[in-house]
Amino acid sequence: MIIEKLTEKIPWLKTKDTLSIPNDLEVEATELHFNEHNELDYLLFRVIEREGNREYQGYRVVRLLQLRYISLEARRDAGLLQKMRTVLRGLYGAQVDLVYLAAGVFKNPNIGIVQCYGVTTFSPKKEEAIQRSLRDLFALRAGLVGAYRQIRLESLSTEVARWLARSLEQMPFAIVAVGHPDPRENARGGDSSMRDPLVSGGQSAQQFSIQQNELLFRGMSSLEEEFLLMLLTSHVRLEDITRMLAGILEDTSVYASRQLGTRAASFGISLPAILTGGLAENASQSYGTNHSTGLTQGEAVTEGVANSEGQAHTVGHASTRGWAHTVGISETDTVGSSSTDGTAVSHGTSHTEGTAVTNGTSHTDSSGVASSHIDSSSYGVNAGLGGSIAPAGVGLSANVGGNANWGTADGIVNSSGSSDTSMHSVTQSQSDTVSQSNTQSHSDTDSQSHSTTRSEAWTTSGAETDSVADTTSTSTTQSHADTKSTARSESDGVGLGQSIGRGISAGMSVGVAPSFSLSNGYQWQDDPYILLTDIMRVQRKLLDIASREGAFYTDLYALARSEQGVQALMGLIPEAFHGTEDVVAGVQTRELSEPEQAYIGLHARAFTPSTRIETIPEAMSGYADSTLLTMLQVSAYTAPGMFEQGSALTTQEETPAFAFYPDMPGNVTLARQWSSETGLLTDTFLKLSPDRHFHTAFVGDTGFGKSIAAERLAYESTRFWHYRTIVLDFGQGWRKAMNWPGVSPKNSEDSLNHVDILQLYPGSPRPLRWNILQVPKRIEPGRYRSMVAELFANAGRMGARQLGFMRRALTELYFEAGVLTGDPKLQNGPLGHLQNEQEVQLIQNERQNSAVDLDHLHVGTLLESLSPAELQALAVFRSRKMDVSKWVDRLRTYKEKLERDQVSRTSLEGVLLRLEQFSEGHMARQYGASASGIGVEDLGLMGCPENPWGITIIEGGAEMDEYSKAALLSLLASILYSDAVARRREMLDGKHFPPMQIFFEEANKVLTGVSGGAASDQGSGESGNPVSHLFQTMWRDGRKYNIFLHLMAQTVSELPSGILSSCANVFVFQTKDPKDRDLILPHLGRSEKGLVNTEYKRYLARIPRTYAITKLGYSDDVHWLEPVLVRPMIIRCNEPSDLEITQELGVVSLERTASDILASMPSSNAWHRCHSKAI
Repeated sequence: MIIEKLTEKIPWLKTKDTLSIPNDLEVEATELHFNEHNELDYLLFRVIEREGNREYQGYRVVRLLQLRYISLEARRDAGLLQKMRTVLRGLYGAQVDLVYLAAGVFKNPNIGIVQCYGVTTFSPKKEEAIQRSLRDLFALRAGLVGAYRQIRLESLSTEVARWLARSLEQMPFAIVAVGHPDPRENARGGDSSMRDPLVSGGQSAQQFSIQQNELLFRGMSSLEEEFLLMLLTSHVRLEDITRMLAGILEDTSVYASRQLGTRAASFGISLPAILTGGLAENASQSYGTNHSTGLTQGEAVTEGVANSEGQAHTVGHASTRGWAHTVGISETDTVGSSSTDGTAVSHGTSHTEGTAVTNGTSHTDSSGVASSHIDSSSYGVNAGLGGSIAPAGVGLSANVGGNANWGTADGIVNSSGSSDTSMHSVTQSQSDTVSQSNTQSHSDTDSQSHSTTRSEAWTTSGAETDSVADTTSTSTTQSHADTKSTARSESDGVGLGQSIGRGISAGMSVGVAPSFSLSNGYQWQDDPYILLTDIMRVQRKLLDIASREGAFYTDLYALARSEQGVQALMGLIPEAFHGTEDVVAGVQTRELSEPEQAYIGLHARAFTPSTRIETIPEAMSGYADSTLLTMLQVSAYTAPGMFEQGSALTTQEETPAFAFYPDMPGNVTLARQWSSETGLLTDTFLKLSPDRHFHTAFVGDTGFGKSIAAERLAYESTRFWHYRTIVLDFGQGWRKAMNWPGVSPKNSEDSLNHVDILQLYPGSPRPLRWNILQVPKRIEPGRYRSMVAELFANAGRMGARQLGFMRRALTELYFEAGVLTGDPKLQNGPLGHLQNEQEVQLIQNERQNSAVDLDHLHVGTLLESLSPAELQALAVFRSRKMDVSKWVDRLRTYKEKLERDQVSRTSLEGVLLRLEQFSEGHMARQYGASASGIGVEDLGLMGCPENPWGITIIEGGAEMDEYSKAALLSLLASILYSDAVARRREMLDGKHFPPMQIFFEEANKVLTGVSGGAASDQGSGESGNPVSHLFQTMWRDGRKYNIFLHLMAQTVSELPSGILSSCANVFVFQTKDPKDRDLILPHLGRSEKGLVNTEYKRYLARIPRTYAITKLGYSDDVHWLEPVLVRPMIIRCNEPSDLEITQELGVVSLERTASDILASMPSSNAWHRCHSKAI
């Protein structure tokens, strides 16, 4: 009985007939368009839509983006739905219709769950629909990226797009879901301590799982039943929502008024009567006369003087900087000056006189007569009877009354009047005006501008403008005015009036009022109406929210390939979205007949909402397959599902926060900055200025982009700052520098060559012809002897015994050749004087450069009489005959003499094992005595002698063993460093040398050596390796001498201590070794211990390839010292072959002269024979 009454009062519970299927959609054509990356751009449908007896022909365009990544933190975010609510609120404001797809793709291909967000637009014009959809997609992407930090959305691949198109055509089973979902605003990660903010009661008010669409995804994935869930939203205007709210309020008030009531009955009667009477007469007469005269005179005198002076002084300064990708160079200086003087004088005089006379006369007569007569009468009778019966007693009352009224009135009024008026007015005026204006102006303007623009591919331009303006003005104004006026007026008036009135009135009233009343009352309530009112008020609440933030008509379709799949969807959709909090009708799935399935399938294929009308009065919506949902309710369907088995990555934590500098100073561009807010790579550049340039470390695992970042720094600083750059390439990955723009003769600024490539490995097309035992120009012979021995020992990680043998042999060879020119023993021996004319000429040439007397020089001149510079020049000359084969032969002699000392023989075998290759084959010719060898201390100095700069690549190559490359490259770096230190002193005398920078590829091997050799005599660790301290000195003091050292290393923990801390600038690529990460984090300003900053430590192990954490730490402003996540900019150019290198730079020959051969032959002098026995 209650159900029947409730059904009568709630219309939407009544049994309804089957809904009709309208012919509201025709799809004439379908197109899939793909972009240049072979990704789905948009779907285009040419359709005819019908609704409300109207037909719409046009194009519907759908654009989709699939969810590829959302951070792990979203699982713990209780505001996941609220963020989606803000996105929907923004889309509503932009009038965008959202499309949400969730697809289960388990066969051909097997991807899993694919979540897509998109937009749909309709327009009669094709191009307009395409453009509008693109604008709407931008709004959708911006909203999602703004709400969900670092979310990643991508276009659909061809594979997924084809599956989607095929599934829309082939999935035969369809259902519709209607009703209000219950948003569950809990953290998806299972934090039971967080409560739903919609719940106002106890904790048991909402006993549901905290996940929603994840339940649906998990259930269908376990069955591997392919499905497609489609949600279409249609924008509803606020005016329509407001009208719905007004209607629901009216209906709610009606139902609410019927919840409680009172029943009662009463009866009464009355009869009143009243009698009145009255008589009145009146008469009046009046007479009046009026006369008036007026005279007005006025006189005004006005004088005015105004004096205005003005002066303005303006000083302006403007600074403009810009960046452009152009080629060109220009320099402009402009000086301008202007001066303006002006004087203006103005005089004026005006005299005006005027007279006006006005006369007027008027006469008026008036008279009137009025009469009236009134008769009135009224009669009335009333009676009443009443009674009351109550449990406490009985009451009875009665009354009778009557009245009668009558009356009459007569009135007569007579009136007459006469009026005479005359007027006379005389007005006189006079005005005198005198004006004078003096204006003087003076303006001085000085301007000066200087503009220097240097651009080739990347250009920095600056403009400085100074301006001064002085303005002086004076203005004087005088005025005089005299005004006189006279006015006269006269008026006369006469009035006469008379009135007579008479009135008579009479009346009577009589009343009797008996009364009797009887009443009975009680209160009732109607529970069906109470329930109905509660439902209506929930509906009103939802409409009230919608009226403030908007709402969407929402169609939710679900398609499946099999009956089992559609049956699973019918159970999983209510399980995931049904609830009881703030819903009118919970989510329920509607089973469809075959014609209805075909109807819904057609609309799903065209992404078009259904227009079936459900004729139910007083319902919330008139559409059968649509539900009006608030933003939060739509969010329950469309919030990103934290489900990992699919195309979206949901288990990776977000990238830690890094700094973002949009206005970095500098004209060297190194990389593009990555935004941790949007998760996107931006076009904001990481720039470097000379004052922030310092030693730089490029560290990370192999193959992640260290060389890309180093190449960029080398290229930019060499080209734009004109640095001298030496690259010690352990392999041969830097040779494409020959094709860098702006350094070769084809495209450099001065049309000169500023790039060179030399190779260490034997048989190379451009070998580095270098006698490694020849003393450099600016290094003292004894120091160089120790340097060669120590670095060759360090390259093989040899011990102190091996180092001693190598140093002793080299000392003997240098002494025998007279190279140690500053040694007193040598100066007192047979080589202690100039030996021949060549040496005399050498010293004469040295003295010519220093303007010293040349007369007393001759063969036999004692060395002790020569200056240090002359002794150095002689040592360089004599060391040209030194050959590494002699060094090896001397060590072999040591070994032969130590037959009984097995430990020493083992040590010497380890030394010979490494050094013998330098005295054999091509390497003997390349690194032995040669008159055509080059001085390595001049590498990188190319172009104009007054301003030399350039880049030299030293290739180690794969054909050479690691020991040889480590020894030669470390020796080369030490020579260059020591030479640059000496050049620094020469710069104080006025010479010009550019700053030098050295890039160390495989710095671990160059600085610490490589393993191998006699294990019994190898040093263990740094304690036995004094050369590491040599490199520490280079890194610690290099900045003082304009020397910058840049290392590229894979294992930071194997670098000598202090090297990394001396690098103020660092590029950190992916690094997985725990020890390396512990060393890197303090360098970035993050803690390597404890529970803080652990996200940075984990991120070091998953930095994407070619991305790096960069810190430019050399600044006096702490603002610039935060690390930045960047992607170094690759220099895109071809890598030249050996043939192209020789064609561009030429061939280097290793052919030796007779003197070279004689110099490399073993020495047989008596000194050697005498001392060989003593070993």
